[in-house]
Amino acid sequence: MLIFLRLADHENAMKEIARTSAKRISGLFSALIVIASAYGDHHEQQEIDVNDPNYNPDSTLFRGAANNPYFPLYFNALPQGGAENVPTEVRRVDLRPDRDVTLYVEIYNPDAKIPLIVTPGGMGEINGFRGFARNVAAADSDLKVIIWDRRNMGRSEVSFGSEPLSIEEAEDLHILLQRLEVGPATFYGMSSGSRSNMILAERYPEQVAALVISPLTGGPIAAERLSKEYYLEYLADKSLTSMQAVATTPLWAAYLERNSLELQKAFLEQDVEDFLAAMKRTGEHLASYHAKTTLGMTDEQLAALNVPATLILHHGAERDFLHPIVNSRAATTLLQNSTFVIAPTLGPVLDELLPFVKKYTPVE
Repeated sequence: MLIFLRLADHENAMKEIARTSAKRISGLFSALIVIASAYGDHHEQQEIDVNDPNYNPDSTLFRGAANNPYFPLYFNALPQGGAENVPTEVRRVDLRPDRDVTLYVEIYNPDAKIPLIVTPGGMGEINGFRGFARNVAAADSDLKVIIWDRRNMGRSEVSFGSEPLSIEEAEDLHILLQRLEVGPATFYGMSSGSRSNMILAERYPEQVAALVISPLTGGPIAAERLSKEYYLEYLADKSLTSMQAVATTPLWAAYLERNSLELQKAFLEQDVEDFLAAMKRTGEHLASYHAKTTLGMTDEQLAALNVPATLILHHGAERDFLHPIVNSRAATTLLQNSTFVIAPTLGPVLDELLPFVKKYTPVE
C-alpha cells in the first residue's frame, strides 16, 4: 500500500512537472511570437516610411529625398580615402556693408591652390553635405574645397532680403568670394545649389571658371512641389502670425536648435511679414519656371551664360521627377561647351569631376 501511494505521488509529481514545463514552453513561444511580431511590424514600418514619397529624413530636404539615388552620395556621406584627416578651416564671414548677413564657411585643404565652391542642395547646410565635400578634398589635395551655408540656413544669419532667395544667395556668393579672395573658381551645385551658382555665372561671369550641376532641377512637378514645400506652405498656415510661431515649424526649429543664442535672438527679432513676403516672392518665382528646362532660369538665360564649361551629372535613375534626365540632356543643347554624364556614385563622380576642375580652373 505504501509503495502504491509513493508511486502515485511520483506519478502526480511528474504530471505536475510536465504541465508546468508545457506552460513555460507555451509562454516562451508566445513571448517569441510577440517579439518577432513587434520586430516585424517595426521593420515593416521602417520600410514603408523610407519608400513613402512623403518620408522626410531631414527637415532641410524635400519629402522623399531618401529615395533619391544621390542621397547617400551627398547627405551625411561616409568618409572615404582619409577624409577624416583633411585639413579644415572654419570661417564666419561678415559681408557688411555690401550684404546684410554673415555666412558660415568651411574650407578643406585651405592651403591648396585650385578653388572648388560647393553649394548644397535643398534647404541643405554644411552639416548634411560636409561629408561629400570632404571626400572630394581627400581625393585631391590640390583642391581647395569651400562649402558654405546660404543665408537662412545652417549656421549663417537670417536675412530675407527683397528678391527671390536664389538671387539673394547669388549676390551673397559674389561678395563672399571677394572677401575670401577666391576666383575664378569652379562651382559645384546640387539641385537648388546649382540655381544660385548659375545666377552668379549670369551676373558675374568673371568669377566663374566652370559649373558642375549635379543634378539639375526642372520640370512642372519640381516647380509645383518644391515651390509649395519650401516656401508657399508657410502662407497657408494661418497660425504663423509671429516669428515665435515660425520657430515651431520643423525647418526653423532645427535652425534655432543648432545655432547660438545670438543668432536665435536675431531670428526672433525678424518681422514675420518680411518672412512671409520672402516665402511668397520666392515660391512664386520658383513656380513660374514650370515650363522651362531648369528652375530659376529661362532657356534664353541658359543659352546666354558665358561660362567656359559646364558638367552636368545625373545618377541615371529614370524615376526622379524633380531632376528628370530629359531636362539634363536638354540643358546641354542650351549651355555652351556642356557635357552630360551618368555618374551614380562617388567613384564615377570623382572620375569626371577631378580632371574637369583641373582643366578649367586657374591656379591661384
